[in-house]
Amino acid sequence: MSANSANSADPSVAKTKLQGLELAEHHFGPLLRPTHATQSAWTNYSINRLQTNQKYRNIVLVSRKGSEGDSEENSMEDDDEYDEYSDEAWLLDSVKAYVSQIEEEMNFENAILQKCITILWNETVLDDEDPRSTDHIVRIYSPTAPMYIDVHFQYYCRSRWSEVEWFYSIGYKIQRRPSATAGNALAIKNELKMSSPPDVHTRNGWQTLCWGYYDDSDGNYGKNWRRIECGQVELHEEGAVDVHEVLFGELEKPAESDSEATLAYHRSLVRGIRMLLAAVGISYQVACTDDEGDKGPHDLMLEGLGDKWVGRGIRNACGLRLARDAEDEQKGAQERQEELEGYGEDDDDDDDEGDYDDDYGF
Repeated sequence: MSANSANSADPSVAKTKLQGLELAEHHFGPLLRPTHATQSAWTNYSINRLQTNQKYRNIVLVSRKGSEGDSEENSMEDDDEYDEYSDEAWLLDSVKAYVSQIEEEMNFENAILQKCITILWNETVLDDEDPRSTDHIVRIYSPTAPMYIDVHFQYYCRSRWSEVEWFYSIGYKIQRRPSATAGNALAIKNELKMSSPPDVHTRNGWQTLCWGYYDDSDGNYGKNWRRIECGQVELHEEGAVDVHEVLFGELEKPAESDSEATLAYHRSLVRGIRMLLAAVGISYQVACTDDEGDKGPHDLMLEGLGDKWVGRGIRNACGLRLARDAEDEQKGAQERQEELEGYGEDDDDDDDEGDYDDDYGF
């Protein structure tokens, strides 16, 4: 669909008689140092974003029922509300909280990053206040370029009589040339592979960020169950650079002799990946210096043992390796090996109490 034909179908665009970057600034400004792009690219981006926000839930255009001090955006006709005690509230509240933290770090005002996030799909089941399972897709529109990134997070964690069933996968897809049409959540779901965690985001342009699960093979269940953890960060520096360029613009790599600028460069790459995580409701503080620590989310489990391999993997993928990383990696491998060797020491009798189902549900 051409930009002109789409304009006639979208009253929000037609009534402004604006095109290109002016159209994007009119509806979504102020943009963040917008990059040079063609008029049609910015027009298609604007139509895609407008129609997708009308069809799904932009996190700034929804508010808790009965909340006070609603912003100007929340007074719009298409304003939506959600119950703070509902299962969907976890994702909405988490995204707002964690993305706002990144905004504060970058000295951004007016919820400039929160405005860019629209929830396309959300199936969340809570166990008390924490997610037992969630399967959701979030779109991050770039505040810098006529592009967007879709992020998918699928997660399950349930304690049973003598074991814990746990698996997850996080992946993303960059769209550099949006069409002038609304997003289609079902079509995106069909792009994903229904498989084990490592394979969910391996086709149709999707890229795996990280995954993890407890291995239940070879009869690892019942009273002799062990936390046999499998997991990996599959991000690479080229991917981290791509994410940053889409979200925040190009980042020039400084000379290695400039230690301060080099650290700032790596922090920026790490922040881009943290933005992907925050957009799906995950807070992860990734250490960038030896006196900092990795801190994962309090309401989700991304690592199955004590080793903070997700934080280390993100940091290393962004080209940053701390003095302690090698030792921590070795300790983590040793811990996993000890769990593996401990399995099978006791006789595995008739312990079917776990009622374990090894279907990942992907």
